[in-house]
Amino acid sequence: MRLETIAIDRIRQTAGHVRGLRSLASVAGLSRSIEQVGVLHPVLVQPEGDGYRLIAGYRRLLAAAAAGLTEIPALVLTHDPDACHVQLVENLQREDLNPLEKARAVKAYMDATGLSKRAVANKLGIPRTTITDWLDLLNVDERYQRAVVDNFRGGDSPLTVSHVAEARALAARLGSPGIVKALLDAVLAYHLSKAETRAVARLVRENRDLSIRDAVRAVRPNLDERGAEGPEDADVPLDQRNLNELVQAIDRSAATMRRLAHLSGRFLDEETKAQLLERFRVLHEMTREAMDRLANPPSDDRTARTQSKRRRVKRPG
Repeated sequence: MRLETIAIDRIRQTAGHVRGLRSLASVAGLSRSIEQVGVLHPVLVQPEGDGYRLIAGYRRLLAAAAAGLTEIPALVLTHDPDACHVQLVENLQREDLNPLEKARAVKAYMDATGLSKRAVANKLGIPRTTITDWLDLLNVDERYQRAVVDNFRGGDSPLTVSHVAEARALAARLGSPGIVKALLDAVLAYHLSKAETRAVARLVRENRDLSIRDAVRAVRPNLDERGAEGPEDADVPLDQRNLNELVQAIDRSAATMRRLAHLSGRFLDEETKAQLLERFRVLHEMTREAMDRLANPPSDDRTARTQSKRRRVKRPG
């Protein structure tokens, strides 16, 4: 392997590249970074004909070209490695690759090489259980796949790869494929944690006549189904339901902010930065007003006067 500087137009992308292009915005951000500090990590290529075949570094190559560079540093493989393997390892190490992308990449690698899950795990240095969990994601409905990706990106979905693996393991144990949907629907409806989902699955395994809903009730006695008002909710006052929803929303928002605390505006374009700052300004003002109302509630006299005014209706004529 040797390090060279190669003309960008001599590098060809591998057909069916493992990762593909995630978003133009991500390339634009990296391009601005390259304009400021250059290409910090070389791409990986292999000689092919009168040029080179790209093995790893697709996004860096696009961003360098977008930054106006005509050449890029590259590590040139001097032997004939398993290019798909190198691509897969390079991409699985990326923190921004979501679980569905990882699952598709591993499946493509298995199809191309004919290797078993155990062999792939050994070759990649990844636990076989992790490989199995990723591949399980390819065997559930698309709406569950979207929910897992949403959770990975910090959205409202509670669904993770672990939830999917737990549901499929339960279905295999009971010989009941339909229970996958039942358990995953319960996770989405009740925002079950991983621990709660394991507890529900254990109850159903040990009591096969027990429904998923009854198992959820056993795990969470004060059941609160977000987004759906059932007969049980009728006994809960509206103000209490609203309060519960507010607390859950605050907790989810706080968790998302902690998860994304590492993000920086350094490589954001001005328009995106302005939009985020405006959203935070509005949120900050709403939070300040809510805290003022909690810290300084209106007096009983003020409340009574306000309610009295609302009850007085001026009759015409």
